[in-house]
This record gives sequence, structure tokens and C-alpha cells, in this order.
Amino acid sequence: MMSIQPASNRRSAFAKCLQYPQAWLSAAVLTLLITGCATTRSALRPAPFYLGADISELPELERQGAVYRDGDKPGDALAIFMKHGWTCFRLRIWVDPRHGVNGLDDTTQLARRIKAAGGTFMLDFHYSDWWADPQKQNKPAAWAKLDFDALTKQVETYTAHVIKTLKAAGATPDFVQIGNEITGGMLWPDAQVQVPHSTVKVFSGDVVVIHPPEPYDDAKQWDHLIRVLKAAAAGVRSETTPADHVRIIVHIDCGGDWPVTRWYFDHLTQAGVDFDIIGQSFYPNWHGTLGNLRDNLRETIRRYHKDVMIVETAYPNRAVELSPAARKNMIWPMTPEGQKEFLAAVIQTVKEAPDGCGIGVNYWRPELTHLPKATGRFNGPDANSLFDAQGHPRPALEVLQSLPRRP
Repeated sequence: MMSIQPASNRRSAFAKCLQYPQAWLSAAVLTLLITGCATTRSALRPAPFYLGADISELPELERQGAVYRDGDKPGDALAIFMKHGWTCFRLRIWVDPRHGVNGLDDTTQLARRIKAAGGTFMLDFHYSDWWADPQKQNKPAAWAKLDFDALTKQVETYTAHVIKTLKAAGATPDFVQIGNEITGGMLWPDAQVQVPHSTVKVFSGDVVVIHPPEPYDDAKQWDHLIRVLKAAAAGVRSETTPADHVRIIVHIDCGGDWPVTRWYFDHLTQAGVDFDIIGQSFYPNWHGTLGNLRDNLRETIRRYHKDVMIVETAYPNRAVELSPAARKNMIWPMTPEGQKEFLAAVIQTVKEAPDGCGIGVNYWRPELTHLPKATGRFNGPDANSLFDAQGHPRPALEVLQSLPRRP
């Protein structure tokens, strides 16, 4: 299906096309104004594929004594990732977090480190003082009493301030997520929307269906969410130029769920929200099968002509307790080799998405290794970690070596 994009999106497409060589410019501009960059990429040049890692907790882990080994010697975690072909690093940012962890200062320092290492930097706005995800999207405490107009303005002002600070520090993000897993909206309850029933998503344990407060006005709530997203995008654009090549991601948690993905992005495209990439979470215990993911990526690209990324995924390297419903899609062994097989399958699925529009896979919290003096939960590596108890890389960290090269 071909659709003509809103004028704001066409202007954005035009700006991004300035990166193409001059010989291609005239033809590219005409086509891209109609269909978007993704549709014609194969006729121009392939996009890079980003293998990424959310390493937001790395500084805190290092402060607590975490060790990452390169061979038999302690090494720099970033260097170890990049040695194995991991080039994109995602950092969440919270507005006013306890102890400053994942706040602006913390994020700026790690972002500078990523850039200095030659990495690609993805910034993940949560618009909260703590975790924002499908089960909660709490407003920052300092914003709690703002009326909606003031709240929308605060989103734009805060977003612009963060981008300006990072840019001044020499750490301009390459990708910016304006919200984290915002299928049900953000800044609840002001911009919360009712998600349709999913026939794919697994609800078990702590994952439950969330219902907005009653009385619920769907048109009003969608208007609020659209306004917030436009404010966030405006904040990003106000402090960047086309020369910065910053791409905006909208991230939902529907990796294998095409009907809900379509419901969501139909609203955004019809309202002219400015974004470049559709980001998805894909955890098989929650988000369907690999076949579901393949189908969703295909239909998403056909309908919206956008690049797609899996911005969150992970798989355990040891047996973990799961409900029968959550276990049914965990078809890979829960072992270090099974973890690698899973990641390889996801990467290959995204690479095979139509028109070269599957541009990346981002693994969540691979840095959670052993802390020598920790107790309780962190007395050993997290089940999804890509490092063992001695800090040695697990097989999945070398996943690219087992994959065919992208043509």
C-alpha cells in the first residue's frame, strides 16, 4: 500500500535526504517526498544494521565493582562490546531520579564515553522519575500538578534542554526515543489510551491488562497523547539540525502484534506526528512467536514505509520460572548457546524485513554481571546477561560471527 505522507513528514524526509550523494539527489527527493526514505533505499544504498545494547546501568555496576573481561584480563565493557560488532548503545533518562542514577548528569557522562569510543548513541526518554513501561507511565513528581497545556509545554522544554545539554557536551544522540513502551500512552492518566485486546500478548505474573480511569473519552485521550508526542518531537528538532542526522523513534511493546501496531500507528500517521522509526519490544515470553514478529515487521513496513528496529529484546541463559502461557514461545534452550541461537534468529528476522527497512536489534541489560560484594538478586549475573559470573562474555556476545553478512 502506498500513501502520501503529511507535509511535516515530507519536509523531514527532504531534510534527511540531504545526506545522499549529489548524483542521486533529484530522483531521491521526488520519490522520497511521496513514499519516505525506506521504500527506495534498495535503489540508493543499504542502511547500516545496528546491533545494540541498553547499558544504562553500566556506570552504577562499575561503581559497585563489576568486572568485564577481555580474555583473562579486566577490560572496558564498551570496548568488549565493540570488539564483537556491537556498535549502538541505548541509555534511558529519568527526569529527577533518586541518587541521580540515569539522570541528566549521569547520562551525559556515559553518552560522552560512547561517542568517544566511536559508538552510536540512542537516548531513551521515559518522561518519569523512574521506570516507564506498559504497566506504569508515572508523571515526574515536579510535573504532577501541571494542567495539561503546561504539561505539554514542559515536555517540549525538558526534551529540548536534555538534547541541548548533550549536544553541548559533544554527545548528540543519533536516535531519540520519545517515550518508552508507550502503547498505552504516557504521563498517565493525562495522555493514557485504552489498548485494544491483544490475541498475541501474554498476560501473566506481574503483566496485567491496564485500563484507564473511568469515565474514559477515547478522542480526548488520543488528542492528549498526540499533543505530547508532537511536543516531544518539537523539543528534539528545536535543538538539532539536519546535519545532526538525529532520528526519532516511537517505541511500543507489540513485537508480534500487527493488529495493535496498526491501531497505534494509524493514529500517529493520521495526526501527522513527526517520527522516523518504529521501535518495538520483542520478548517471546510476552510478545508472540518469531513468525508473529516476521509478519508484523512486514506489514508495518508495507503500510507506513518506515524503518523498524527491535529496541528491546533478551533471552535467559539459564532456566527461569515462567507460567505455561509465557513458556509456550520460549522454543530455544535456556542455556548460553540457546541465548545465542535466539538472538541470531531475531537479528536474521529483522535483517530479512522488506526493503532493507529492518535496521537494528537492541539487547536489554546485557551488562548485569556478577557484583563481588552484592547479595540477593545481584549475587550472580542476571539470567539475561551476556557476561558470566567471572565477567567473561557469553556466546551470544559473539552472535554476529555466526550470521551471514547482509548483502
